Amino acid sequence: MKGEKFLHMRIVLLVVFSIFFVEITVSQDPRPISGMIKDAITGDPLSYAQISVNNSTLGTVSNEEGVFRLKMPDSRFPDAGDSDTLLISFLGYQTEKIPVSSSESGTLQIFLIPVSLNLREVEIISLSPQEVLRRAFDSIPVNYGTDTIILTAFIRTQKMVNKKLAEYTEAIVEDMKDGYYPFKPGETDKKHRVSNIPYLYKGRVTSDTNLVNLLGEVGASARCLGCNFVGDIAEFPYETVLDERDQKHYILKMEELANPEGGKIYRILFDQNEKTAKTLFQGEILINSRDFAILKITYKPSFKAFDTYEKQKYNRLWYLNNQPGWVQEMPLGETTVTYAKRGDSWALSTIRQQYWVTYIQPQTRQRINYGYKNEVVITDFTRDPALIRAFKGDKTIGVNQRWDEVVGETDEVFWENFNYLPIEETLKKELNKLDN
Repeated sequence: MKGEKFLHMRIVLLVVFSIFFVEITVSQDPRPISGMIKDAITGDPLSYAQISVNNSTLGTVSNEEGVFRLKMPDSRFPDAGDSDTLLISFLGYQTEKIPVSSSESGTLQIFLIPVSLNLREVEIISLSPQEVLRRAFDSIPVNYGTDTIILTAFIRTQKMVNKKLAEYTEAIVEDMKDGYYPFKPGETDKKHRVSNIPYLYKGRVTSDTNLVNLLGEVGASARCLGCNFVGDIAEFPYETVLDERDQKHYILKMEELANPEGGKIYRILFDQNEKTAKTLFQGEILINSRDFAILKITYKPSFKAFDTYEKQKYNRLWYLNNQPGWVQEMPLGETTVTYAKRGDSWALSTIRQQYWVTYIQPQTRQRINYGYKNEVVITDFTRDPALIRAFKGDKTIGVNQRWDEVVGETDEVFWENFNYLPIEETLKKELNKLDN
C-alpha cells in the first residue's frame, strides 16, 4: 500500500518528505523557511498566526512562542511574481506579505501591526445574530466545497496525569473528507461513517507507561485517528450554535467589528440560557460579512450546565487505576477551530483542544487529574480526482489501540528534518524529564 501511496503523493508531501525520494533533483530540494511572529507594538509573540503561500494551498501556523517552520521546493515558485510570497495573518492585525527570498538570510523576524477591532459606534447592525448564523450555515457548501477533499495535517497530542507529562505524540496524517454538502440532522451518524478516513504517514510517541496505565481505559486508547477532524463544525454543524434547532437554548449577543482585510466581522457571543436542561457550551464565533464564511469558533462547557451535568455524571462510570466505579467531574477547558483562505477556497486550518478532567473514586476518595492538549494543523489540501481515487485510508486506525501500537518504531532521522509546529521550550523541558 505504501509503494502505491508514494507514487501519488502530492506536492506538500514532496515538500516535507523529499529526503526519501532519490529522484528529486537539486532544484527541487526543500527550501526551509523559519521565523518568529510578534506584535509590532508590544513585541509579544503571536501564537497560532496563519502562514500561507500566496496562490497555493500550502500553509502552517506559528506555535505558542510565535515560531513557525515551513519547507517548500524551489520549483514550486516562478522567478518573479506574487506567488513567491508568504502571507502572514492574524485576526486583529494587518496582513504582512514577505518575499520568500528574504528567508535566505536566516530566521525571519516578522512584526504584525495591530488594528482596531472595536465595535463600530455609528453603524446600526442590520442583521440579527440568528440571521447571521443561518446565512453562515447556508453558505457552507459554497465556501468550503461539496466535493471530496484530502487534507494533509500535522497532529500533536499531550497527555498529563497529575500535572506530569505522561504521553507525547506527533503524527503526519492524510484525512479524506467527503465534502461540505447539505445533509439532514438525522443523517449525521451516516456522514461520520463515510467521512474523515485517515491515512497515517508517519508518527512518533514518547510515553510514561506507568502514568498512562494509571488512566486505564482513558489513557489506553490512541483515539481514532479520524476523530481529530470531527471538530470541524463547517462539516458537522448540527448540535452546535449553528444549528437553528438549538438556538432557542442559547443567549446570543452580536457586535460588528472592522475587518483588517476590508468589510466587517460578525462576532457572536453565545451561552446556554438558564432554562434549558441540556449541557451546552459558551463561547464566540467570528463570521466574515462578505461571504458568511466561519473564521473562528471558540467554545467550552457552560457553567450553566453544571447542575444538569451533576445529575448525569453517575450514568457513566470509568475503569482507572485497576479499579471500577470512577466518576468523571465536569471537564474544564476549551476548543478552538479556525478556517483560512488558501488560494481561492476556504479550508479548515487548525483545531486546538485543551481540557482538564478530575476523576474521583467515591469509595476511597482517590483523585486522578487528567489533562490533554490536542493540536491539528492543516498544512495542505487537494481535490485532485486521481489522488482521491488512489487514496487508501483506514477508519479503524487508533481505535482501541495505544499510540505506540499505531506508529511503531520512531524514525528519528525523519523528525530531525521535519517539524511543521516547532516544540516550545517549556515542552522540551518536560520531554527531557520524561526521557530521563
